[in-house]
Order: sequence, then structure tokens, then C-alpha cells
Amino acid sequence: MENKVITMCAIIVVRNEFNYLRLLLPYLQSQQIDVVIIDNDSNDNSTKLFDEFWQTPVISVNRLPFDGIFDQKKMLIAKQGIIDSISHDWIIHHDADEMMEHREKGYSLRDAIYQADQGGYNAINFEEFVFIPERNQDCTYSNYYEEILRYYFFSPKCNRLNRAWKRCDNLQNFLSGGHQLEGELLNVDPRNHILRHYITLSFEHAKAKYVGRKFAVDDLALGWHSNRVNIEEKDLMLPLNDKKLNYLDNFESKQFNRELPLKFHYWQWYKKLPFKQKFKKYIRNLPFKITI
Repeated sequence: MENKVITMCAIIVVRNEFNYLRLLLPYLQSQQIDVVIIDNDSNDNSTKLFDEFWQTPVISVNRLPFDGIFDQKKMLIAKQGIIDSISHDWIIHHDADEMMEHREKGYSLRDAIYQADQGGYNAINFEEFVFIPERNQDCTYSNYYEEILRYYFFSPKCNRLNRAWKRCDNLQNFLSGGHQLEGELLNVDPRNHILRHYITLSFEHAKAKYVGRKFAVDDLALGWHSNRVNIEEKDLMLPLNDKKLNYLDNFESKQFNRELPLKFHYWQWYKKLPFKQKFKKYIRNLPFKITI
């Protein structure tokens, strides 16, 4: 459907994300969306994928040293450096465990960006649908796009994921931790599109991803990551049946249920201690003082 050629670039910070990138990179490649990788010292097979998909779609790989801390602020600064150095028309703020798509069947993410651009908009908002495996399901080495079909609608607030925008309009997402854009020229397309968040591929993967993760002090001071601190192994047990969960008939379906927007992730659903209280407890127990 595209007549005018619009260049698009997804910028992705990764650390040991081979099992996500093996599906994500071909997906972006199929839409002629360039990819810039910011590699946070991966030590898995990710670098082999960078070579395999070099130039289509991976046009650049940049190192961000890893010091044992999840540092969102540092990642956003690195992403901004990339944005300032490239000439693409549109930027996509992407994570490896996500897949963004058009809200309507038969159209692509590229179509969504093209339609927004032609409509005079310079940013696109996405609704987040979090996909989780069944309790004993392990999709680490399989096609999780097709195999993980249960999800919940995660929507703590409206218009919270402005994840694609026109590069030349000086829009910034730093203050929101990479979620919402700011700028005098901001004009968000009123049509929300779809972000599928494959937050974990198995219970074991969830434990490796979240238990013991350390966060940068500056991030915590800004109030970021409050729903991910102090996660324990028992919290990450994947739920069985729950009314909060929905199912797609198949991967191609876009019949998402939006009737029950959730403000909390699955590991928070059954906690007796309110998560904000646990976050404050976490802050109090740090070996230094910060103010939030």
C-alpha cells in the first residue's frame, strides 16, 4: 500500500536474547525495517544472529558495557545517541521480547507507521497484551509466536506506550522511562495498535530473568521498575486458570479482549503484601539512601 518510501529503524537493547531475536529479526526483516542493536555484553549466541542478519535488517551493532546492573537510564541515553546519529524517518523503541503490529488483520507494522505519517501524525501508541505460557509449557526453543496463545490486557493507564515516532520532530521519551513521548510537536495517531509482550517463555526462564535482578539507583530514584523489584521464585509460578486470562484462537487472530484492563502483572495478582509496599521495603533495605 506504500507509495512514498519511509525509512524506519527499530533500536533494541539486548543482553542474551537469542531465543527472542531468532524470531524478531526475521519479522522485522520481512517488513524492511532496519534494526540497530545495542548489545549489553551478551554471552549467548546472539552475536551469531547479528552476523546472520547483517545489513538485512541489522545495520549496526553497538556495545553497552554490562556491570551487573539493569540500568534503564543508561540504555535510554545509548538509544538517544543512536537516534541522533541515524537519518531514518521513523524510530521504533523496541524490546527483544515484544512484537508490534497493526491493529487490523492484513496490515503490518510498517503499514501502521505509513498510515500515521500520511495522516499527519508523528507518533503511534500501542496497547500491551502480555502473553504467558501454560504452567508446564516451555517455549524456549520453539515458535512461541504460534504456541503461546493466552494473554492478559496490561493497561495501567491510557496512552502509555508511544513506541514509534517521527525522528525529525524532536520527541523524547526519557522522563517516562521509554514509555510516553514529550515534545511541543507531539501529535499521536488516535488509533492504538498492538504490542504483544512475550514476557517469559517458561517458568524457568522467568526465574532466570527476574529473580535477583539488580536495578540502577538512578532508575529506582525515578520510580521505575516498581513492579519488578524483590520478585521471588514463588511469585513467578505461572497461573493455571484465571478469569484475567484470555486466549487467541491462533497467532493470526487479532480478536483481543479489552474488557478487563489490568494494572498489575501476573506475579502481583496473588500477593498479600501490596506491591508498592514491597517496593518501599526494598528501598529501605538498600545500603544507601535515596528519595522517591
